[in-house]
Amino acid sequence: MHSTKLVFFVSISLILLNGLFISVLASDSEQDIKSARANVSIIAEEVNNIYAAGARVSIEGKVKENIWVAGALVDVDTEIDGDLYAAGSKVSVKGIVTGKARVAGADLNIDAEIIEVLNAAAASIEVSDNTKLPSNSSLAAALIEFDGTAEDNLSLYADEVVFTGQASGSVTIEARNVNLDETARIEGDLTIRSSEKAVISPNATIVGKLTQTSLEDSEFFKAHEDNSDDLGFFFLLATSVFLLGLILVIFARGFVEQGITMLRTQPGKSILWGLVVFFSIPIFVLITMVTIVGIPIGVAALLLLPFLLILGFTMATLGVSDWILNRKSESKQTSQRLLFLAAGVIILVIVGFLPFLGGLLILLAMLLGLGAAALTLGSHLSGTSTEVV
Repeated sequence: MHSTKLVFFVSISLILLNGLFISVLASDSEQDIKSARANVSIIAEEVNNIYAAGARVSIEGKVKENIWVAGALVDVDTEIDGDLYAAGSKVSVKGIVTGKARVAGADLNIDAEIIEVLNAAAASIEVSDNTKLPSNSSLAAALIEFDGTAEDNLSLYADEVVFTGQASGSVTIEARNVNLDETARIEGDLTIRSSEKAVISPNATIVGKLTQTSLEDSEFFKAHEDNSDDLGFFFLLATSVFLLGLILVIFARGFVEQGITMLRTQPGKSILWGLVVFFSIPIFVLITMVTIVGIPIGVAALLLLPFLLILGFTMATLGVSDWILNRKSESKQTSQRLLFLAAGVIILVIVGFLPFLGGLLILLAMLLGLGAAALTLGSHLSGTSTEVV
């Protein structure tokens, strides 16, 4: 669905952009916590801001200003006087957020009181009955299960929406399937745009006007029908690069640093090897799939290609951002490397939208990074790599 994809990708990009720029401008206050490693566990006391990234991140306590967090598993259970920006594979948000909450990931669980606004995007979103949302909140996902309480102008975009909660004002739902349970109560108008006829329990309460139309009648759908696929591609690519880069920086730091050095010192050789890898895999697939025995091998190699392409983009993003922001090739801490990664992701998206040259530059970046990754991996396998700390 176009509207769902657009909201999803824009939400993630806003998280990355805000996290980057605010991190750059943030002071080095002793009351700020900045942590990036495999497992991050923070119990906040008298803390202004928290910047955290890792495979598993847990944050508890009270934060005076803002939280920026990214990881595979993210668990936030805090009282935040400012804003929350969170991205991850599985994200849980509990407690109170006085400012804005912008959350994106694969699986989101919201069990919190949000005071200013909530923008959430994911594959699935579960909003518990303890959740209180302010006016103008919006959620986008494949599946939304809403059991919380919202004020006016709540917007839900999904493939399927199950609404069992309450709203004191108007609600707009755009989804293929819509289901309002008997516990649903909406004090304002309800607008449903769906592919299938909405299932509304006779015991559900709708005080205002109920309007049901086809999903294709959505003005949002019409406005973004032509360009959302392009936006979707670039933001999906940017998100994949950021998450893979996060994993590599934390778990394979030596590989990352050597790859950056390879890319900066031997760009011509990197592009050449990128071309070799890019074209050799399809040829290998065709050769192996000639026989029945080789078909599984060929299929496995073909499935490996998308990962290699993302790896190439990731290595190029790390290398180009280092070349731009670290002209003296000085060693960087993990938190600084992650900051460079975020900057490189933004550069990648901007370059991708350049007319005429954008596609060519993206292709060259992919080949450059793919070749650097192949050369680095080759040196590791041959035992000639230099350990980087």
